Amino acid sequence: GVYWESPTWSPDGTQLALVRNHDTLVTVDVATGAIRVLVQGHYMVRPNWSRDGSMIVTRWHSRSEGPQLKTLTLATGKLRRIYLPEAAGENFDWPVFMPNSERVVFCTNRWTRDTDVPSGAALASVRIDGTGLKRLTDTPRLYLSPVFSPDGRYCAALSVPPTNEYPDGGNIIVSTSGFGEPWWIPGDEYDDSSRLDWARAL
Repeated sequence: GVYWESPTWSPDGTQLALVRNHDTLVTVDVATGAIRVLVQGHYMVRPNWSRDGSMIVTRWHSRSEGPQLKTLTLATGKLRRIYLPEAAGENFDWPVFMPNSERVVFCTNRWTRDTDVPSGAALASVRIDGTGLKRLTDTPRLYLSPVFSPDGRYCAALSVPPTNEYPDGGNIIVSTSGFGEPWWIPGDEYDDSSRLDWARAL
């Protein structure tokens, strides 16, 4: 059978981009069901579509260079590596474009590998040309599935507060898009969740 994963909406809501059988990035026209193959032949996961509609970013595994983050420019088909880990064993994932489509935010333990916090990581960002790596959060903690609000003012992610003794990803952490002091949305209903999204205003 065919395995589909990691759907992400186009900004205009007419298409979905998703990964087929782990190594093929496709778009699906929502109205017609037509499938277009964008790139194939490498392991990919968790694509995200830029808000200006021009690019898709994904965590990519190169056979020669290993895991990295890459962008695909839809108009040209050009792939660009924007992030490569500094050392073997670095965990990084969940790339998502910032609202202005000029930077990509992602989760990484690049600076937190020595912490005692289970799965302790930080949010980071990098420009779409691969320069300007920046650490966005100071306190090491689990981060999964960062997502920006439709108006671009806030960023939310699944995480675990220090008061929770079980590292189960059971709460949502929210900060302004400038990544100042965050606040929590508690709730056991988020236990074992692995992906977060923000509904558009109705």
